Amino acid sequence: MKNKLIFGLIVFVFTTLLFRLIDIQLLNGNIYENLANNNKTYRVNLPEERGVFLDRYNQSMVYNKPVYFKLNSSESLYSDKTRITYDEALRVMSQDSDLIRTELERMYLYPKSMAHVLGYVGSVSLDELSSDSTLYISDRVGKFGLEKEFQSFLRGSKSSQVFEINALGEKQRLITEETGIPGRNVPTTLDSYLSEVALRAMGDNKGAVVILDSSNSEVLSLVSTPTFDSSVLSESFANEESERLRVRTIQDFLSNPQKLFFNRAVSGAYPPGSIFKIITSLAGLEGKQIDKDTSVIDEGTLEVGEYSYANWYFTQYGLKEGEISLVRAITRSNDIYFYKVAEWVGPEKLKEMANLFALGEKSGIQLQAEIEGVIPDPEWKQRMIGERWFLGNTYHMGIGQGDILVTPIQIAQLVQGIANNGNLCKATLIKDTFDLGNVGLSSVGGIFGKSRCEEVGVLEENINLVLDGMLGACSAGGTGFPFFENNSLVLKEGLSAKDQLDNGAVACKTGTSEFGPLDANGYRKTHGWFASIMGTKALVNNALEERKQAREKLENIPKMGSESAVAEIDSENMLTNQSDLSINRDLWLDGVEKYGFPDEIVVIVLVESDELNPYKEGSKDAGPVAKEIFDWIKNGKSSSTTN
Repeated sequence: MKNKLIFGLIVFVFTTLLFRLIDIQLLNGNIYENLANNNKTYRVNLPEERGVFLDRYNQSMVYNKPVYFKLNSSESLYSDKTRITYDEALRVMSQDSDLIRTELERMYLYPKSMAHVLGYVGSVSLDELSSDSTLYISDRVGKFGLEKEFQSFLRGSKSSQVFEINALGEKQRLITEETGIPGRNVPTTLDSYLSEVALRAMGDNKGAVVILDSSNSEVLSLVSTPTFDSSVLSESFANEESERLRVRTIQDFLSNPQKLFFNRAVSGAYPPGSIFKIITSLAGLEGKQIDKDTSVIDEGTLEVGEYSYANWYFTQYGLKEGEISLVRAITRSNDIYFYKVAEWVGPEKLKEMANLFALGEKSGIQLQAEIEGVIPDPEWKQRMIGERWFLGNTYHMGIGQGDILVTPIQIAQLVQGIANNGNLCKATLIKDTFDLGNVGLSSVGGIFGKSRCEEVGVLEENINLVLDGMLGACSAGGTGFPFFENNSLVLKEGLSAKDQLDNGAVACKTGTSEFGPLDANGYRKTHGWFASIMGTKALVNNALEERKQAREKLENIPKMGSESAVAEIDSENMLTNQSDLSINRDLWLDGVEKYGFPDEIVVIVLVESDELNPYKEGSKDAGPVAKEIFDWIKNGKSSSTTN
């Protein structure tokens, strides 16, 4: 009996061992083999090469800067590391290159002017790790702007090295090495030089500048002020004091009451003021309530029962326009005229025309946090406010006041549609030809599956009347006084507005929009708008020709010529007009000469009210910003200093 018990126990033990052996070797052999291999190997992931953004001249606007760490031990894969400078890394590598570990940081060549467009990168968050299993805890990803929007394209694959290790976690030998694939470069429509000029032209003003190619709504510049320095958010320092200062700077960015990260160009909603008179004009013309000869008598105010609606000219100067018709009314931005046109047209038709030009709608530009704005009508007011619509609401709507709210990018698209004969294009920051690969690529290729542009259905003759009025606004007797001198030099009798633009003229519409409650003085705060179409064909051609002549003159100077021969060269026509390379006009002209520049551009400037000046005006405050941009294109001159 005892022998049987021993025999049975032996059979049980060996049977158990047999089943365990089958489980280990046959059923789960691969699993245990991988575990064993992992215990003796270690993978080191090397930094991925993130793709860069290119401007419209095919120049990089960002780069990946290597930073260096010294390992305590070149043998241990779990060694602590210390951040060191480049010079220190060179000294260490001359002795033992295995002691140096390299990582990459994102750097921006235009860290302020491009901050709201390109954005920045930062350490991966827990939420991002949870939603994307391909991310590592050490990764840096796009957090804002195009860096975030195009993360999947910019991100490359990591290089790696697999080492055999011993039980102490020390390297024994290199087993395999894999080379990663760099991320894709993203071609943008941005003009990096012009963006710097726009930022500096804004100075201390709070607001936005949007510059579009009038033929297709490619965005050359999209600047929001005040801004932040994107490199501060991406760069780090080996020096502890410098790093502490950087962290404090970031904290200041985040706590700044000016809301530095708020992109006013796409997220700011403002009353358009007199810019909306473009819409009122077209609604009246298309509905045949008015034509070019329809006139209104301006007597300073328009009385409706107990209410009085004044013209700005009467309010400010006590003066009247008398009899005034459409083109002159646009030129003078006459409120009385547009009160009456709005009354004849009605709020529904005003909204219909505004919708045709995509006001109150997201543009679809490739940025986060874009808002729609508001184009009200009687139904909207009843639903949202619980009140019925009055005639006074129609008057206010006709001049861009009341409950209307738009964004600068929407105003830019509106003016682009006017400049492009009623062919409205959706704004884009990315070249249409950018291939999305297998991520939503349409059958026709490129980033856009169909044309971004479509006709709004407004008669060209009506568009031309509006253009005539806008051309007058930037000429003597209009409201856009910063451009009076320029237009007086280039305007020619008998030419159409389009031909005048080709000669270098500027067409514009000013706007001063009220908002908020009445203050102690009985006034509302105001924002300033300046919407312009600049003919740049002649300007750019002249600039290129002047540069060519300057170069030829330099080449013809004798090698050992006298000082007087050199002095004959006009210093203003020398090849570099700016001391700061970031807006070196000669480099800009190199790009323009190779890749071209739009014949016309739309420049929209919004200057917000602030505590120092709560009454910003379109012509006085926003107009000079547009003029500085124009002057820089024309001759490289700018009175702005570095922001």
